[in-house]
Amino acid sequence: MIINKLTVNEQKLRDLHLRDILIGKKYGPLTGYISIDKPWLKYYSKEEIESYVDPKMTMYQYMISKNKDHLDDIAINYFDRNITFREFNDMIDKCVCSFKKYNIKKGDIVTICMPNTPEAIMAIYALNKMGAVANMVHPLSSEEEIKHFVKEVDSKMIITIDLAYDKVMNIIDDTNLEDVVVVSPADSMPILIKTIYKMAKDKIKIINDKRKINWNKFIEQGKDEIVIEEPYEEDRLAVIMHTGGTTGTPKGVMLSDDNFNCMVEGFFKNANNFSRGDKILTIMPVFHGFGLCSSIHLPLSVGVTTILVPQLDKKNFHKLIIKHHPNHLIGVPTLYKALITNKKLSNVEFDFLKYVVSGGDFVKDSLEEEINKFLKDHGSNAELAKGFGLSEVVAGATFAYGDYNKVGSNGIPMVNMNMKIVKPGTDCELLVSEVGEICLSGPSVMMGYFNNPDETKNTLVDGWLHTGDLGYVDQNGILYFVQRKGNMIISSGYNVYPSNIEKVIEEHPYVSRCAVVGVGASYRMQVPVALVELKSDIQLTEDMENRLNNEIKELCMKKLNKYSQPAKISYGTIPVTKLGKISYVEVKELMNNLIIENIDKEKIKKKVRR
Repeated sequence: MIINKLTVNEQKLRDLHLRDILIGKKYGPLTGYISIDKPWLKYYSKEEIESYVDPKMTMYQYMISKNKDHLDDIAINYFDRNITFREFNDMIDKCVCSFKKYNIKKGDIVTICMPNTPEAIMAIYALNKMGAVANMVHPLSSEEEIKHFVKEVDSKMIITIDLAYDKVMNIIDDTNLEDVVVVSPADSMPILIKTIYKMAKDKIKIINDKRKINWNKFIEQGKDEIVIEEPYEEDRLAVIMHTGGTTGTPKGVMLSDDNFNCMVEGFFKNANNFSRGDKILTIMPVFHGFGLCSSIHLPLSVGVTTILVPQLDKKNFHKLIIKHHPNHLIGVPTLYKALITNKKLSNVEFDFLKYVVSGGDFVKDSLEEEINKFLKDHGSNAELAKGFGLSEVVAGATFAYGDYNKVGSNGIPMVNMNMKIVKPGTDCELLVSEVGEICLSGPSVMMGYFNNPDETKNTLVDGWLHTGDLGYVDQNGILYFVQRKGNMIISSGYNVYPSNIEKVIEEHPYVSRCAVVGVGASYRMQVPVALVELKSDIQLTEDMENRLNNEIKELCMKKLNKYSQPAKISYGTIPVTKLGKISYVEVKELMNNLIIENIDKEKIKKKVRR
């Protein structure tokens, strides 16, 4: 089905009419197809629908315009150094001049291989101001990954944290890189903390190379240049993000100014509880869409101070909470697990915390309930808000908050987004409560994959983004995520959802978390197997393992159908990606190896018995 192109005003009129039908103000037909009926519109007020606008600005213009009358407010706190919006804008301009000095111009792609530091953020906005593109790379990527990401976009310059410098220099001759700008985490620290940092850390050896320049020298080089600003252009490439690659080959996701700004505008119609002068602990990394948009661009655009954390030490996480009293937290489920299990926070009142969001990975029902109980018991009125999103829609497309924040749900589409559920592998739309592939359309949907027209064509079909994720929508328009399509197991012709098995196993009081994958079986095609990570205080003796196997199997027999019974249960540490998500590719490889090893042991035993 091809989406009819409506203007923003035409879409508003249609949505207002649908809302009136849904709330009983008008009578009219409904089809049962959510993309047409949009049952979630009943949660929006008339004013929220009418007031939505597409900003039609660059990211830089959007952020600065929102703060033009508050330039002395604090934009960034970095190791207790406060940077006002006035200072931040001046830093951005200096960065623009330096890029210009190094012949970076409109349309050029500069790779940024950085954690959360002021330099990373000002570089992104500086490139955006001058019409260039930021290619975001995880600094913990391998040499081969960095080389691939740099060569893919043909970067001539890279901004890198000093910890990744060796990796960059090892691959530089295989790329077209001409300039390497090296940043130290200490560059923007206050003098006293900078001194302590340098004394405490091992000195990183920076090899002299004519292509290398440190950040402060780089900024100094542009002092005689004139600031330039390129005007806004619709559908202009602004940022390239790289997919996590947990179930496939990473791809470069092309995102525009409109993708970022429209996501922020849409978000504020769902949860406009950010107030100027609030503080957010910015833990999610700048090289991830969830981090750059939800944790940096969004709060900065409403005058919320971003407390930058270059590297999160979960053991000392409590110190950041106690010191800063942040009003907002945005993170992945593992972060909140660390929060609620930290004994040093057991007596801390959280009345300062008013907004808590989990994203980047699926949060299990049991963990969600534990988090909400923890917040309530510690004096906070916040409840865990969730959403559904992926790099291809910048950060989030749906949001669970307030009346539509049900346990286990992923909320409703933002006011500027549409959603449908289709039969996997087709564009045939399913009805309410039927499980299928989640598809999205709207202004936050990516432009496509960089230099990959085939993948773009397969993923963007008639204006709809096919996410590869499975879920269903209830009669109220609330989305429930079920499973990554690639992780679904087909056993004896039946669809088996690993997330359902994981939920059941995690009900056991000794289980911290669980990952279920499918492995080959000759007659059933695949069978589910489980890797179980136990709570830290549980010792896995042989007797304990036998007991756990029996209890978990009994639990599964009671709550799951026969095709969903795990064929094998193993115990160990669950591997995660660099962003803290479960790496199902590694889990599958690990479980396959364990099964092969056990088969070989059985063969040896049989030979011995003979």
